[in-house]
Amino acid sequence: MTQRNTLHTLLLLTASFIFSGANDAFAQTIPKDKVKHATVSIVIGVVTYDFYRKNTQLTDNQAKLAAFAATLAVGAVKELSDREFSWEDMAANTIGTGLGINIEF
Repeated sequence: MTQRNTLHTLLLLTASFIFSGANDAFAQTIPKDKVKHATVSIVIGVVTYDFYRKNTQLTDNQAKLAAFAATLAVGAVKELSDREFSWEDMAANTIGTGLGINIEF
């Protein structure tokens, strides 16, 4: 299985946990809220990276860095708008962003 297929599979599994109402064992291991943060960051990271890669003159690594920064900025703005900033949510955002920028279409 290629890295691309592995990441697509991971994305689909993560999304399935969110939309199927994660089972109790999974929910106890990773809170559903953190899975949502990671999944949204994966999606934003994929879209942002794809945009930078196809619509700018940036190198692949520059496009990944720009997408990583932009996606984390979205997550930070969301956290700053909450009543209480959560570093755990930002960690989930960071993991999702890292996965997202490594998925190419």
